[in-house]
Formats: sequence, structure tokens, C-alpha cells
Amino acid sequence: MRKRVTIVILIFLGFLGGLQAQKKQSLTVVDSETYSLYLAKDWDGVIRVGTEALNQGIDFYYLRVRLGIAFFELENYQEAALHFEKAREVSHEETYVEEYLYYAYLWFGRKAQARLVAQGFSNELKKRTHTEKLTGLQGLDLAYNYTGFLDEKVIEDFVGPIDQGISGYQFVPRFHHYGFLGLDFQVTPSWSIYQGISFLKATQFYHYQEEGLSFQLPDNKSSSWQYVASASYYFGKGFHLSFGGQLLFISYDSPSVQSIGNGPQTEIQIERLQEFDWVAFGGISKNLHFLDIGSTLYLGEINGGKQLQSDLQVTLFPMGNLNFYTYSVLSFQNQKLGENPSTNRLIFNQEIGVKLTGFLWLEGYGTFGELENYMTKQGAVVFNRLDQIDQRWGGRLILLTRSNWKLTLDFTHFSNSSRFRSFSFSEEQNQQSYQQKSLTAILSWKF
Repeated sequence: MRKRVTIVILIFLGFLGGLQAQKKQSLTVVDSETYSLYLAKDWDGVIRVGTEALNQGIDFYYLRVRLGIAFFELENYQEAALHFEKAREVSHEETYVEEYLYYAYLWFGRKAQARLVAQGFSNELKKRTHTEKLTGLQGLDLAYNYTGFLDEKVIEDFVGPIDQGISGYQFVPRFHHYGFLGLDFQVTPSWSIYQGISFLKATQFYHYQEEGLSFQLPDNKSSSWQYVASASYYFGKGFHLSFGGQLLFISYDSPSVQSIGNGPQTEIQIERLQEFDWVAFGGISKNLHFLDIGSTLYLGEINGGKQLQSDLQVTLFPMGNLNFYTYSVLSFQNQKLGENPSTNRLIFNQEIGVKLTGFLWLEGYGTFGELENYMTKQGAVVFNRLDQIDQRWGGRLILLTRSNWKLTLDFTHFSNSSRFRSFSFSEEQNQQSYQQKSLTAILSWKF
């Protein structure tokens, strides 16, 4: 009996030894085969054999390096970065791996991670990758926008509310010019601060009526200075924190009807008034495998109303690069204007981007839901118009003229509506619908 037990144990130990020898032999075979495929630049072959090896539990430094290079050559920068990071867990000695990882992050749009990798570069590698200056002023943005009517007949044929006894007003924005200057500062490789200043000059049609009298000003003027500041901090492990806000200094013409003397005669008096609005925001985001998710909360006072808005953002990179991507934002907005009841809105924004050539991208977008004092782009853009945007769609061309220059040309079509607002009750009436177009040019220079 004891002999039989001993024989069984020996057979079992021999079987385990055979498995160990087979595993060692498999590692050797995988190393040889992936190296041959790597030399032949058969990147699909490297990925096929390497992935099968990982699934079998075979993992070693040069397997990760070869997989990283294979995915990098196929422009799947997300997968490339994943394997280079695994290789770095074993060794930091080979500088070419560090350089590959830097460009994988950079060309995938994850600049904070790229800066942290470059922080550990040698002086020679920093010079070769132009990363000697990781802090200080990093970039400058210049933008110009024109938004105007497609059809002026809305103003030419305008008729006020039927009941002339109601006191109130109605704006129909006609056109505006907008200029912006933004500066990007890198405090540390993890901390960045963006500041911008803009000026907007607008012309709108203004209808006013009070005590049975009414008048119209086709060229009512307003202007605003805006200052925006935001900060972003990278925590590591894909987590980003952002916060900031915008200050708006608004100046506008406020016409009113004034009595003259003791008689029934009246005249229109225009007073230049000023208003101060503000927006604050905070957000957090996480980089996942082929996905970025985030949430942003906005607070503010705009056009005499209190604003509360929360956003959920999802960015998808199905190919592991910037050749094709989608950006989705679902917003819940609560607005309280004076003594009127709060207004709740659900807004959805969808963008899709595709790379056309090595230097040209095309993006298309659409927004569904009513936009009134709506905030986006982490407070950098505030739709504080005097009317309501019912629908918005458009497209943009992004041209990389040089490695450090980017030109963005944007066209947007708006479907808008304007309503008469009474001083005495909250009901809105006399809806006017019209179309507007917007053209924007943005020049970005990275130092």
C-alpha cells in the first residue's frame, strides 16, 4: 500500500515538474517569436502572440515593451501607454521606453500624464522632446466671433403684444462682435492655471411699453467685459480636479418713458446702466481605459437670475487615439428669475470628432434643449443672451498648421425665440422665432 502511495506522489510531482518546464519553454518561445515579429515590424502579429501569452499568465519586461511599440505604431496610444507603464514598473533604465510613453500620452491628449513622465527625463531627452520648460507660460489663444441674423424681417415686421395696457419689454438680439485673449500657465507639472479676458459688443432690437405708451429702438446697445480663470490639478491614477469662475461686467442702455411738465407729453430717456454677474464652478474627472468621465457643478447670478447647473460628461475614444472621438454632456439647469417660479431644464450636448488628414480634424455638434443663461466649457462660455436658444448645431475645422500652432474655424446655426416679459406677472407672450448664424476663428499658439 505504501509503495502505491509513494508511486502516485512521484508521478504527481513529475507532472508538476513537467508543467513548470513547459511554462519555462513557453516563455522562451514567446520571447523568441515576439522578437522575430518585432524585427519584421509585424505589429498585428506581435499583438496577437503577446496578448495570447498574457492570457496564459506569461509576462515579462520585453513582452510589454514590444506590445507597447506595436500598439504605438498602429496609433492605439491608449493601449501603448498601458503596456509601457507595465514595463516601467520593472525598469526605468531604457530611455526609449520613457520617450515612447511620453508621446503615447501626449498624442492621446492626456497632457498632464505626459508632463509627469517628461519631468524625469534626462537633459538630453528633454532637449530632444522639447520639454526643457515644463512650467511657466505655455500657450496663448486669440478668438473672434460674429453672431447675426439670417433674416431681418423679424424686426421689420415686429408687432408687440395685443394688450397695450401691459407694461413690460422684449429684446430681439440682432448681432454681436466678440474678442477673446487667453493665457495658459503651468505652475507645476500637475498644476495648471488658465486666464482669459474678453469683450463683447452687442446690438439688439428693443420693444418697451408702459401705461399704454410704447416705443421701439432697433439699435439698442450693450457691451460686456468678461474675465475667466480656471485651475486644474492632476492627482494621479487618472483623477483630475478643476475649479474656477467668470466675472462679467455688463453695460447697457436702459430706455424709459418720462413725463414732461404737468401735461400729457412724454419723452424717451436713455440711461446707461451697469450690472455685475458671476459664475463659479468645480469639477472632477477620471481617465479610464477608452473613456473619460466627469462631473461639473455651476453656480451663478446671470441677467438678474440665480443659476444652478450640474453636468455629467462622457468622452469616448473607441480607437485609443484622437482619430475618432465623441463627447457627450447631460446638463440639469435650475433658474430663478426674481419672484417668478424656478425653471428646470434638461439639456443634452453631443459632439463627434474625426481626423481627416495628418493635420486636419472635423467636429460636428448639436445641443438639444432650451438654452437660457446656460454655462459650458467649465464656465469659459456663458450663453447670457437676452433671448432663448431653442436649438443649436454646427461644425468646426481644426487645422494644425505647425507643431505649435492650431487654427479652429467654427460655424454654428441657432434657432432662437424671444418673448415679451411683463413687469406685473410672470407669464410670457408674443413669441418671435428666428434663425441666427455664428462664425468663430480661434488661433492657438503653444510655446
